[in-house]
Amino acid sequence: MDEFIVYNCTFQFVSNVYLRLTSWSCRHTYRCLGIGYMLLLILILFFNFHIYEWQLNNAFDDRIDEPTYCNRSIIRKHFIRDQSIAELLPQKSAEFSFSYELSNNNICSSTTPHAIIFVISKSSNFPSRLAIRRTWGDLSRLISIERFAQLRLKLLFLLDIDEARMLSIKLEQAIYNDLIQVRLPEHYTLSTYRDMAILHWTETYCSQVLLTIKTDDDIFLNTFLLANVLTHIISNATSSSALIYGIRFRHARVVRYVDDLTSESVRYITTHDEYPCAYYPDYMSGFGYIITRNARLKLLSAFARHQKLISMSDVYITGILAEYMNIPRQHLRFQISYLSNDDCEVFFNADNAYACASSSHYVSKQAPTSINVDIFERFNTYWKRVIRNRFLYINKKRF
Repeated sequence: MDEFIVYNCTFQFVSNVYLRLTSWSCRHTYRCLGIGYMLLLILILFFNFHIYEWQLNNAFDDRIDEPTYCNRSIIRKHFIRDQSIAELLPQKSAEFSFSYELSNNNICSSTTPHAIIFVISKSSNFPSRLAIRRTWGDLSRLISIERFAQLRLKLLFLLDIDEARMLSIKLEQAIYNDLIQVRLPEHYTLSTYRDMAILHWTETYCSQVLLTIKTDDDIFLNTFLLANVLTHIISNATSSSALIYGIRFRHARVVRYVDDLTSESVRYITTHDEYPCAYYPDYMSGFGYIITRNARLKLLSAFARHQKLISMSDVYITGILAEYMNIPRQHLRFQISYLSNDDCEVFFNADNAYACASSSHYVSKQAPTSINVDIFERFNTYWKRVIRNRFLYINKKRF
């Protein structure tokens, strides 16, 4: 009915304009008619565009039957075959299992770390991995500080498969011995599988690890602040603790469509069939969330028996699965920055600056084109600032 009213009003308006133009006495009749037709065409296109926009907006905003939030009941029906935890866990796990081209399964053979920091990285991103190893991933800096001398940390990179770089990855592993390569193709839609592979590898080859940390290779992580909070978690943890720590997002609306289909925002589109509610559950930023051992076991148990998943890994793992398994998400009062520019250096002046997004591709201020910038140069600049301010992070008491 509303659509009919819009069309009717548009038709009447356009008709009045057309009659007014054709009734004008004009010295050059054909020129006036030509102008009139052009104006009519413009008006028609203008109103058709707005009608289309109105229809599009109403199509996506018509959420009469769409719940605002997915509670545990909706999640279990949509994702976990409508079964309770008590019904689900005794069942045999799914046939799908992770396999590894490079398993690096001797990491915990001699000494078990308290925590492992996993960095998700593409096979092609060797410069980023090298920059991390030379800056915030150099954990010897932490051990040299008396407060963290007993904290056992390990840094590992989780890579997917790129057939063109298999030899170079094996050579890199031979040099640094910090790579795990899971047999998954390189595509963002598989990010949930990659992130779950972190938990699977840990439980398979390093099951006594207390904490698992996830981040990405375009993130500069403040390891001094991280070590401080890890020490606090370990000293206060109990054997039954099942928690996820991190920067919590609340009331995040589901993206159903984007205006620019060429932008990276397309990857955040989630259909109603994939997720049936308007808002996601509380979930953690992927910049550096921390999962305890018991939370890891619960997440793996649910994942192994899931019915469907979504490609937004942080939402699925720390939001949907955590909500279903009743795992609390503990918000850390830290700051993160999404700015991919030199503001990261200023950002790390704050005593709660935890993680900053960076990139090996920057946009020049002089020319609006993407240019390659040495990622180590950027990371080293941030690292110097973090080291200079390290006592701000080490002495921070409230999280």
